[in-house]
Amino acid sequence: MEPLETISVESPDIVGAKTTKSLIKDTLADLSLTRVIVRLKVYVDPVEPVFIFTAVLRLSSPPVRIKDFAKVEMTNIEKDEVKIELSKETYVVKLLGKLWDRYGKGNISQPEQKVILIQTPLPDKEVEFLNELIIEEPQQEVLDRLIDAVALRIIPEGFRVRKHELTKTHIMFVASEDTLKPEWIERGKEMMKSLKEDEEYA
Repeated sequence: MEPLETISVESPDIVGAKTTKSLIKDTLADLSLTRVIVRLKVYVDPVEPVFIFTAVLRLSSPPVRIKDFAKVEMTNIEKDEVKIELSKETYVVKLLGKLWDRYGKGNISQPEQKVILIQTPLPDKEVEFLNELIIEEPQQEVLDRLIDAVALRIIPEGFRVRKHELTKTHIMFVASEDTLKPEWIERGKEMMKSLKEDEEYA
């Protein structure tokens, strides 16, 4: 099932519900988030006033580590140096940024396009560390985009009192102009529970 078909917006205001549904669809499409959301339920009541946003997520991309796109090894036992040989150059800018932060620009050189050398006093330990070093976290970037989408574009302006819950499997936002009522938060949890049950039986 396509994610955009799984958006449910409930509201006493029928016109407002249609507008909210359209806004959510457009926002998620603009930020390339439609495939991240499996199911989504929203409740909005402008009179209360309350806005509840719940969604089940599907995050597929694992973190990218240096070992995923490069070979890391000591160059010579007598040299305090580590060599990174790139098989792909996709992440070279992010990689260099992380290396500069850890070792300082003066200790990094790039004698060839796909070769980076690092001067370090403990090269054997650094080889192990560097292999596992995370260069990019696609899941975290997606979650950050999703938070921005909900907090800045979807929740009505003025609804500044907020409670949110975010994991790699779901997101829940409860927002209002006023102090959040316990029953609103409870409603959000119930909506979340029903979404997860729907997912289990889908």
